[in-house]
Amino acid sequence: MIDIKMVSNSGVTHFDELKKLFKTQSDKLIIISPFLANNIQELLSEFSFEESKEVELITTFKPSDPEQITKPKVLKFFFEYFKHTYPNIKIKIHINNKLHGKIYIAINGIKRSMIVGSANFTRNGLFNNHEYSLKIHDNTVIDSIIKETFNSIEYQEVTYHQICKACQFAESYEKDHPEWTQGPKIHCNILDVIYSVENKKNTSPQYFLKPIGHSKSPILLSDQCDFSALHQNLHFSKKKPKGVMKGDIIITTAVGAGSILSYYIVTGGIYHVSKTDIENDPFLERWPWYVEARNMSVEFGKEWWKHDIKRQEILNEYLKKFKDVPVTNAGGFTLGTINRGNDKVKITEEFGKFIISRINGCKDFKHPNG
Repeated sequence: MIDIKMVSNSGVTHFDELKKLFKTQSDKLIIISPFLANNIQELLSEFSFEESKEVELITTFKPSDPEQITKPKVLKFFFEYFKHTYPNIKIKIHINNKLHGKIYIAINGIKRSMIVGSANFTRNGLFNNHEYSLKIHDNTVIDSIIKETFNSIEYQEVTYHQICKACQFAESYEKDHPEWTQGPKIHCNILDVIYSVENKKNTSPQYFLKPIGHSKSPILLSDQCDFSALHQNLHFSKKKPKGVMKGDIIITTAVGAGSILSYYIVTGGIYHVSKTDIENDPFLERWPWYVEARNMSVEFGKEWWKHDIKRQEILNEYLKKFKDVPVTNAGGFTLGTINRGNDKVKITEEFGKFIISRINGCKDFKHPNG
């Protein structure tokens, strides 16, 4: 028998029920709502997220729609609220422009709770409107809805820096088209531009091999660390990596295990961590520069330790097959700079593609784009 309870805004409101849902200890909270409060930080501040490890938001960012102007700021404020108030909570934002349902889910181990109905994550939706929803405690039903919802996502894990770029695009459009408030169609799709990994200026992408981890905190096979995150900040030393640009390929390798971890396409510019970031993680003081990159071998990164492609072994294979083709862009045939602690080495396109072909050839590997 499914455990179901009716929720409305008469008496005990959606806000009251969400407050209970969010306050419970949870591994993950999922907020699914096409519309979001314009004053999103004020609304979020009325909830407690202290017991949560991760919050995921699925919403819309419709092309050729007023959302092109209004949504970027709301999403930016959503990111920033958690960054400043709950810096240890992992935040993910996904976009589904066909979304109409409103769903709120709490996951804690094997337990699931869900509120599904008509209430958007706005003050009117949670307090004022005549909204009706069902509160459900049934793992089978909830897991089915989670699977269906996440399979419908168009833009997975839109990052904070991508949203900041969207804000810049929106401000520019609003300045050039002040008449947009009068109701004309907005002729743009900001997210499609800022989410793309394409860089028309980078006609010959560079290839880099980058170590992850360090001698005092090595990455070992026995740790079975997960490198399947779709987007990752790849950090560099205090010397700004000026040569790295959007569209370049970065292959990561473990300090300690000596294995290949995953490969990425750089999706944006070069950023420097903030003082707050360093206060929260002192390690970043030594590695303050970073680029955002999209993981192109998600499934491999999840279980790299099973495949265990050793950096030195793949180098030997390459040199055996291509004796006269250098490994590094400087014309070298070794990876000595990696062993000496450099934060990256620029490798030849031939060697880069050779490593990637090995990653793509691993059993059960699936490209993130299908």
